[in-house]
Amino acid sequence: MTYGKFRKTFSLSVPVERAWQAFTDPKDLEVWQTGTVEQADVRPGGRIAWTADEYGQLVWDIVEVDPPNTFVYKEGATFLPAESEVTVTFEHEDTGTRVTVTQAGFGDDEDWETHLENVGLGWVQTLAALDLYLRTGVRYDRFFTFQSGLGMMTDDVLAGSLVRSVVDGAFAAKAGIRPGDVILKLGTAPVFSRTDLWMYTREHAIGEEIDVAFARDGEVITARAALTEPM
Repeated sequence: MTYGKFRKTFSLSVPVERAWQAFTDPKDLEVWQTGTVEQADVRPGGRIAWTADEYGQLVWDIVEVDPPNTFVYKEGATFLPAESEVTVTFEHEDTGTRVTVTQAGFGDDEDWETHLENVGLGWVQTLAALDLYLRTGVRYDRFFTFQSGLGMMTDDVLAGSLVRSVVDGAFAAKAGIRPGDVILKLGTAPVFSRTDLWMYTREHAIGEEIDVAFARDGEVITARAALTEPM
């Protein structure tokens, strides 16, 4: 990962043509993305669009199509606060296909750095469903399973989850959490990174009252608030 741009290279144990299909065929996309594809026009100027759900409507506006080598699309402000551009390249290798995903369009302030890290983890966890399907034929969604939200943006630092921003009216704000705090525990579960935060909100529902511990100015502060909607 480089600042301002996410890039991930990985291998899929299928031929290049099959890997290309996994990123462009509606039935394959429904395996590892959220919802049902309602439109699929895979050509420059076309789009792939999913039905709206609790995360909003996901739309890929297609920029470049060079099968089975390069696929470029723009993604609107669904999971990010602004449009981004994604480039996917496919290369033959002895064990299958080497795929490189590059997502660009991130700003250069602290909040954007947090979005960049979230996108990186999101790609890793979303692609797990794709690789699982291509390896085993099993369809199983582990990513789009959030039941609640914490209403804060965090960075992973060595100390743990460092709070960058807090959403008014959401769980973190109600618990008195501020930017600069380090989250230590949710309920009885210790927190070391955003993966721990994501796991907790996947297991606990909106409205559930939970305890939170966080560090600030040489002290450990504990509070209690109700979980709110996913961000």
